Amino acid sequence: AISMIIQATGASSLLLNTGALYLSVGGMLMFVFTFALGAGPVPGLLLTEIFPSRIRAKAMAFCMSVHWVCNFLVGLLFLRLLEKLGPQLLYSMFATFCMMAVIFVKRNVVETKGKSLQEIEIALLPQD
Repeated sequence: AISMIIQATGASSLLLNTGALYLSVGGMLMFVFTFALGAGPVPGLLLTEIFPSRIRAKAMAFCMSVHWVCNFLVGLLFLRLLEKLGPQLLYSMFATFCMMAVIFVKRNVVETKGKSLQEIEIALLPQD
């Protein structure tokens, strides 16, 4: 989210063109770097732990398909949205989605570190 805010600031900056360019490119590089170290590999790692073993293969196939279709759509539509909405609004929207994802993960995703698969399955069962 911070890198998207940096990009939005660079896009709407009243700095010289080179300063805004460096700010925007730096924000993009920061996003790619932090995504690769943080949120990027999470779907593949987390999904193997949260699905019961009897449906794991099919659920992983479905979830990863949805994941890559969404990635494809973002890549396909990014330049069109950039032209229509402008960089400040588009990067602000991405920053908002990133912050919403952080809030969702903090509230809903169970910590799996150091737990067996059975303990994780028990933690994910609905509480009555």
